[in-house]
Amino acid sequence: MKQLMESWNKFINEVKEAPEKKLSSHEEQAAEAIANTLSAEDAFRDDAIALLEGEELPSPDIEYEKSDASSPDEKIVERFFVSLNSGKRSGFLTYYKKDELKEMNLFLIKGHNAGFAIKKDGDIVSVHNNSSLRGLASRFLSDAKNNGGTKLDHFDGFLSGLYRRYGFNDVYEVYQWDEQYSPKQWTYDSVDILNSKTSIYAEATANVEDVDYSMKELKQTNEQLEVKAEDGFEIKINPSEKFNQYKYGRPDVIFRRL
Repeated sequence: MKQLMESWNKFINEVKEAPEKKLSSHEEQAAEAIANTLSAEDAFRDDAIALLEGEELPSPDIEYEKSDASSPDEKIVERFFVSLNSGKRSGFLTYYKKDELKEMNLFLIKGHNAGFAIKKDGDIVSVHNNSSLRGLASRFLSDAKNNGGTKLDHFDGFLSGLYRRYGFNDVYEVYQWDEQYSPKQWTYDSVDILNSKTSIYAEATANVEDVDYSMKELKQTNEQLEVKAEDGFEIKINPSEKFNQYKYGRPDVIFRRL
């Protein structure tokens, strides 16, 4: 009973004191971010590994089939839908219905199940590669930007370093993980919070008696602190809890723009 009351009191205090946005308050956005993250991770995994090793994969020579939101091509919409859902996680990635895809600008590589979409507000979504092609990150992200793509979202991890490399440096929103909302089919892979190529918190600092501390030094601190994450984004976190959260595969949702 004592443990139960302590947990309840902790929950009440967190609700009262925590202004940060939680996944459980944004289930629809979180579900969309999960689908886009898992798809993009599959598409860009080789590029991310190369980046972690200080290398960059050459971009393949490709040509697109396109469907414009102002005048959608039914055949391309159908092929894009099939392409997006042809991978090993197809049962989970069917987030966008065909009617929703019609309202986006679609880019599908001719002869391959790989492509991306751009919403009317510039949001880059449905990045996928269910083909044998590799090294698509540079081409996809450059082409997306050249065609009106200005922002994207993802769970923190290797996509953070990859997207930052290609110009999506403005971190404008973060939804912190909430155990009350556990994403279905999430893989719970450990995320290195101390590596700037895999987390926005790697260089986090907090003004404690006018001394800046790195996340590595802060990780033993078991109290709420205002820290500056990537791009100077200010957020309240408990460093110790955040470190363990990432260690056990529970990263935050990051929103980026150019």
